[in-house]
Amino acid sequence: MFQSRETNPHFQPRAQRYAQPHDPDAPNALASQVPQRFIPSPPSHSPLPVVPLLPRSHRPSSHLSISSPRPGPGLGSGPGQGHVSIPPRPPPYSRPPHTSHQGTPVSHHSSPPLRVPPPRKTKHLTWLIAVCCVLFWIIIILGGLILLIVYLAFRPRYPKFDITSASLNAAYLDLGYLLNVDMTLLANFTNPNKKVNVEFRYMVINLYFEGTLIAARYVKPLSVSRKGYQLRDVHMVSSQIPFSRIHVAHLNEQMRTGRIMFEAKSFLRTTSTLGGFFRYSYWLHGHCKFVVSGPPSGMLVAKSCVTKR
Repeated sequence: MFQSRETNPHFQPRAQRYAQPHDPDAPNALASQVPQRFIPSPPSHSPLPVVPLLPRSHRPSSHLSISSPRPGPGLGSGPGQGHVSIPPRPPPYSRPPHTSHQGTPVSHHSSPPLRVPPPRKTKHLTWLIAVCCVLFWIIIILGGLILLIVYLAFRPRYPKFDITSASLNAAYLDLGYLLNVDMTLLANFTNPNKKVNVEFRYMVINLYFEGTLIAARYVKPLSVSRKGYQLRDVHMVSSQIPFSRIHVAHLNEQMRTGRIMFEAKSFLRTTSTLGGFFRYSYWLHGHCKFVVSGPPSGMLVAKSCVTKR
């Protein structure tokens, strides 16, 4: 039976469409009709050349071409046929490489050379200050050791101020609120040290009634030997001291009961001598509270004395 044959190349099978004719010398009509972009390049029997990888900064700017040894069938003989062109990769930046002072290129990623700092020179003023500080601390340490040795050797103690006796000769009010007092105190200055001599260079004794100053007396300087004491009579006289109504009421009540309370405060400037060569001065504050009987023959009834530095 008669069988029809398809002559349209677009409806033929893919194998027949790209099949080669039996006669190699005959013109290939199908190859001339199919566009070249759909015609695959036949594999080459020779291996491709190995291109070594270079750093980005040293890669050439020309196109890298891989050419086959011979053109395939149906590719034509025009220039550029049978070559695969690979465009170059653009460099990361177009800045030219840096060069050192010798002219050799320097990479952007190379670390800067290490620099050894020059040795420091200590100034003469710094040495002088350091020596002064060392000497200062040595003097302080030696002074502290000397004071500690002296204290442990002599065991100095503060002198004491005390009232041995008191006599109230007179006490009355003028015009009902002006106080007049005549009192004699026997003050005792004691040195409790066994190896230290004490000198009292300045002494002032003040007499108070309920916080109001009513009399003051200066005492001449004196010296007290080791484990000794000195007694001084101190005559306290006050005249026309104004009192408030509260103080007047309290004084009348105490004179009626025969127990009048006074206060004596002393300010002493003393000097101690250790071993006959070391002397130091300091202030002492004595505070005595005492009670005397009523005038004209008032005597000491009770007392409480404290001496502080």
